[in-house]
Amino acid sequence: MSEDVYAKARKLALKEYHARMQKGENPFLPVLEELEGELNALSRQPLGIQQVPIDKVVGTVSKGRTNAFAANFMPLLDQGSEFSQKWSTLYNAVVADGMRQPVKAYEYLNQFYLVEGNKRASVMKFLDAVAIEADVTRIMPPRTDDPENRMYFEFLPFYADTGINYLWFTKPGSFAQLYALTGHTPGVKWTSEERHDFEAAYMRFRAAYKDREGSRRLPLTTGDAFLIYLKAIGYADAPKKFDREIKGEVSALWGEFEKDRDHENVELVLQPTAMKQGKSLMTTLFGPTFVKVAFLYSKEPEESGWIYWHDLGRIDLENALGTQVICTTRVCADPDQYEAEIEKLIDEDNALIFTTSPVMLSASMKASVKHPSARILNCSLLASWQRVRSYYLRVYEAKFLVGMIAGAMTESGHIGYLADYPICGMASSINAFAMGARMVNPRAKVILAWSTLEDFDPEHPFADPRIDVVSSLDVSAPRHQAVEYGLYAIHDGEKRSLAIPVFDWGRLYESLTRSVLKGNWKEDGAEAAKAVNYWWGLSSDALDIVMSEDVDSGLRRLVELVKAHIREGVFWPFEGLMRDQAGVARCPADGRLSPADVVAMDWLTDNVVGGFPETSALKPQARALVELQGIREVHMPDASRFSWKAEEK
Repeated sequence: MSEDVYAKARKLALKEYHARMQKGENPFLPVLEELEGELNALSRQPLGIQQVPIDKVVGTVSKGRTNAFAANFMPLLDQGSEFSQKWSTLYNAVVADGMRQPVKAYEYLNQFYLVEGNKRASVMKFLDAVAIEADVTRIMPPRTDDPENRMYFEFLPFYADTGINYLWFTKPGSFAQLYALTGHTPGVKWTSEERHDFEAAYMRFRAAYKDREGSRRLPLTTGDAFLIYLKAIGYADAPKKFDREIKGEVSALWGEFEKDRDHENVELVLQPTAMKQGKSLMTTLFGPTFVKVAFLYSKEPEESGWIYWHDLGRIDLENALGTQVICTTRVCADPDQYEAEIEKLIDEDNALIFTTSPVMLSASMKASVKHPSARILNCSLLASWQRVRSYYLRVYEAKFLVGMIAGAMTESGHIGYLADYPICGMASSINAFAMGARMVNPRAKVILAWSTLEDFDPEHPFADPRIDVVSSLDVSAPRHQAVEYGLYAIHDGEKRSLAIPVFDWGRLYESLTRSVLKGNWKEDGAEAAKAVNYWWGLSSDALDIVMSEDVDSGLRRLVELVKAHIREGVFWPFEGLMRDQAGVARCPADGRLSPADVVAMDWLTDNVVGGFPETSALKPQARALVELQGIREVHMPDASRFSWKAEEK
């Protein structure tokens, strides 16, 4: 019996051996002494006896008899040899009594290399064990800029907090996201109950993910996939879920896991897609004569400038389509109820559901997993989900124009800029404003302040008394004083409005609703395998600026000229030499930043004074959003993930 088992194990070894030889790879076990030439010079830390994930046992410390095993730890030596007899005897003992003696291993970059116990590890891997007991010594590598090395030094404090060694990611910043998603604080030890709950959730997910055909072909670690799962589904209920429920969620999310394997997995739709002329015969016969469209708001339009402009877009949609559209608005101030409200809107047969704030992204994704056919769009710039399309405006184009006005109107050269959330997209707005100011005034300095700080004083937002022009928050509501918003000048204590960006969300709402009416939804701007972000700018007429009479006619003409050139694609705000606050050139003198570079922007230009605040310094209501989408908290999206199409002229 044990001889047959050895024959099966050797067959697996030979398969691995030949596959690696054909690829020109080492077919034997990796040797740590060969991978790290300065092994004896590195510091060591005894970790004691612990359970080691069997899939993280990857090689041996010294060369020894590595040729006895293929790279997958299966035995290579001939059946009937002394080695095969010892392996078979060990197999019988483990099956009968379990593994009685721990192996001895070095941990290096969160992988384990055996000092002794190769055959024990081989048998346990053949038995498809989850873990093996090991006496572990940690080898501390020197710090480098290598991504794997950076990941390891992010892992170490996580391990110190949790004692968890089975989790690994490929993208720096992932451990910070995990803390935020699970509601834990870095530096705070996890209780045994918290560790137990996390392990229950992770292991159930791991089983469901590994059981899915195709998981081995994806270049994701199980940790990477688990992070995608938590972003979509949430963590609160995960430890209590049954295996069947998790399997269903993994199946529903499979497109998200597959999407993450590609570099260009997000498409930026920069311009309204040209609609097909007329309707197809099938659409005419069976297509809808009207559609129901829902809008989820976090506040009443009268109380929030952001919601006010979205509601104007809803009104424009109704005026444009008349009886072809039935709109529903729902106000929900409780983030814990967002998902339930979205599900109600789905149950009410709304063909399109617009969730109008980035804080609703998680709830939108959860609802989409439960209702795969629902068309949900979230107003945010983090286009990372295939199931939920997102939409936003290229606000930085308007900010560049407003920055030009600020640079021309300031007498001191000191301009205040009041920002709200330090999240994806904010850096491009700040930098565009600063570049616009510099274009007309090389001396201009932009001084940052953040309205979401815990200690923010709205009466005195800036400490610099020389500031005489301020770019405040962009949108106002009917109950607010308009002069406090947009760009205004300060003269003898009096504030005078200069300009303000204008958002016409109705253009976007109308275009997307028409795509459903005409049966073009699936074709509207994206490949099926990609996440979609509608990201319109001045050229779509969804964005503009309004200038007051206090703006000189000559300056007004200059701004209008630049605006026309941006609309036509002749002028690009992020073109020519740009340096960040550390003096590093982010764009060469003869270059320009791509749309993907702008989305992924996480730095500030050298004429900006101030930086991104720590999340801990923000007001409680701002932290939840910033912890998941903040520039400081997570690694910003890789520009290589985005593709886009040239704008239609």
